[in-house]
Amino acid sequence: MSGLGFLAMAYTAIWVAFFFYLMSLGRRARRLEQEIETLRAAKER
Repeated sequence: MSGLGFLAMAYTAIWVAFFFYLMSLGRRARRLEQEIETLRAAKER
């Protein structure tokens, strides 16, 4: 494989890793929002 092929593979791997990182952040944000809503509901009781 040429140097350009390795560069393309590395570039693709970085974008895939970045996509999964963003998905992970989204899941964490959703969990935090649910926890905040639970705490607000508990506070109002």
